[in-house]
Amino acid sequence: PRGGVMGLMKAVVSVRKTVKMVKQTPMEVLDSLPVATDPSKLAIVAFLSRLAEWSYVAGEKFIYLALLVGTKTVKMTLSYGLFEWSASSLSGLGVVSLLVVGDVDTSHYIGERALQMQERLKSEAGKAKTVLVLYAHAFHHVKPLQSFSKPILEGYQSGMRTGDKSMAMWCLLIN
Repeated sequence: PRGGVMGLMKAVVSVRKTVKMVKQTPMEVLDSLPVATDPSKLAIVAFLSRLAEWSYVAGEKFIYLALLVGTKTVKMTLSYGLFEWSASSLSGLGVVSLLVVGDVDTSHYIGERALQMQERLKSEAGKAKTVLVLYAHAFHHVKPLQSFSKPILEGYQSGMRTGDKSMAMWCLLIN
């Protein structure tokens, strides 16, 4: 899609559809998603992960692209299984659902599913980003701030272990 209003409208529609899709997916299905192993799908999601970051950093003119990429990654997760960046994409969707849809309960539900996905992956990749996004932007609406220190510290440590120093430093900043 082209940028501007049309791109943003397509992104908002995609966010709403994807949030609805996640909410309608039974918890048992979300909890039993297999780990994706198809090399082509893994490569696509790795590229989408980078594209989301680049479009976010590029500024508000490309924010629609970051939203579309995030929703595409979540849809691929629901279709093909868990990827390294599934949890962080789902956490981003949780925050965006709070901002676009305005539903705190849905944001909390999606955020909790993202944390469960991160644990199931048994991979440190993306953990710092998942923790940062959820605790800095979504969970403060539903959880006491005193409970944030331990997960945010774990996000920092994970980011340092995996070389994701940018997310690690953000975790340290909000701690």
